[in-house]
Amino acid sequence: MKPKDPLVIVDLRTWPWTGIGRVTRGVFQCARELESEFEIQYIVNGDTAIPDGVSNVIRFRSLPFGRGEQLEFRRLFARLRGRRVILHSLNFNVPLLLPRHVSQIAHFYDVLTDTGEFRTPLHRLAYNAYVWSLRRHRATILGQSDYTAQQIAKHHPFHEVIVCPHGYRNYMEPREADLQAIYGLQRPYFLYIGLNKPRKNLDGLLAAYRDALKANPAIGYDLVVCGPIFDRTSMGFDIRAAVEAEPALAGRVHLLGFIPEEHLYAIYRHASLYVVPSHLESGYSYPALEALTTGTPVLLNRVDMYNYASSGEGVFFFDGGAKNGEGSLQAVLADMLARPGFTRVDPMRCDVLARFDWDRVKDSMRSLYRRI
Repeated sequence: MKPKDPLVIVDLRTWPWTGIGRVTRGVFQCARELESEFEIQYIVNGDTAIPDGVSNVIRFRSLPFGRGEQLEFRRLFARLRGRRVILHSLNFNVPLLLPRHVSQIAHFYDVLTDTGEFRTPLHRLAYNAYVWSLRRHRATILGQSDYTAQQIAKHHPFHEVIVCPHGYRNYMEPREADLQAIYGLQRPYFLYIGLNKPRKNLDGLLAAYRDALKANPAIGYDLVVCGPIFDRTSMGFDIRAAVEAEPALAGRVHLLGFIPEEHLYAIYRHASLYVVPSHLESGYSYPALEALTTGTPVLLNRVDMYNYASSGEGVFFFDGGAKNGEGSLQAVLADMLARPGFTRVDPMRCDVLARFDWDRVKDSMRSLYRRI
């Protein structure tokens, strides 16, 4: 049988990553549903936990951005020299030198220029090299929000940028857990789950909570922080040291780090409010959607999801452009902490969840695979 053109190759090696991993799984499901229309293969490595029985895979040994990745790309495309190929990348870990018979689609989440997230000049050089490659090879960029597209246009004017918000699929099982016995959580709490990067503004969240607690020590809510929060202290914020240095936070801030998947639903479900403190975001907060799925209301940066959420119905906003005063994270969080309680969200009626639809992503993928 004559092979179909183009051959679409979807790179799934971001599968185990904290946030992008969930997006990777969603794109994989969309691609599986398109296999009757296109010849699709998947790049995987030892960390890619795709379901058993998927045989149309290309095995790499390298990690995304890892040693040997560029060599594996070159060898792959050399074997496919006679085919028209579309490489669909879930991040910007792309081939720096792309043969003429290969076109590229790449997802872009956050524009890192001027964020301070480059630990060394080498990191900045690598980032700029990948951006140069995407521009040189006229890649089609999928930006996940209007805000992302605006930042791309400002810093990296690519050949083509398409706004394509990712879908959302609930992977959590509704399991209960004794959070008091396991984690010592006795009071109601506000929750953050995510990375410790400068743009995530963990230091701003901690400072806002500390100031509110000092102004009113009788506040009834603790602060719970989960995820790889002990990483990246070389970037200037060591959250453990910051908590230990402030006596007012003792017993009120719980740094849980990574939590197992079987506890995730309960951690979200029993939170009074989920907080996204980021001052630079990509318009798409997956943990916020997970929180809404469990019925927990969310506090978001207005820049973050304003085009995809309506104020009210369990969604609150602060103004990420305000350093202090009315509307700032500090002021809004203090107001939230003074409330006696919050109305739970009905996930079946939540307009935010309804706006993130994988079927729309699949339609965009189909259109691009046919056109490029």
